[in-house]
Amino acid sequence: MQVEEGLATPASFQFNGSSVVTMQELPTTGPWPDDVTQTNLIQCEQPVSFGFSWSVQGPLVALLSNPAIRWKLQLYFEKWGNTEFNIGGTGVNFVPYQPISGYVYNRTIQIPANTVPEGVYDIVGVLRLYNGNNPLPAAGFVEFGKVEFYETV
Repeated sequence: MQVEEGLATPASFQFNGSSVVTMQELPTTGPWPDDVTQTNLIQCEQPVSFGFSWSVQGPLVALLSNPAIRWKLQLYFEKWGNTEFNIGGTGVNFVPYQPISGYVYNRTIQIPANTVPEGVYDIVGVLRLYNGNNPLPAAGFVEFGKVEFYETV
């Protein structure tokens, strides 16, 4: 995950280690067997989950102990071709902020079966820290690359 930390000094609020982002196909409901080794070819009738893990450390972490502070985790799907697709609220997850240095966050965004129409998409996961509705200068993103959702019938 690529991140930018703009809060105070780099040592006062930093993302710790590397974030792990995985995508996993869930069992198929169609006539074809699911193939979890091919995470860039997904049947439209399969639910898909995107897993995220991250942590931050430093002295500023504990000072941000306001209950209005939270992480916003989003997925963006950009469809290749002549139309666009908006995943909407399905691809958004708010995560309560923990004012503990080194705390490890784990979240999964699940996309239900038959949500994404057939097509090829560039998928990006975005992580941003908010105070209420106001973004704070701590953000990151990860690119999943091109993924094809296809119909089996």
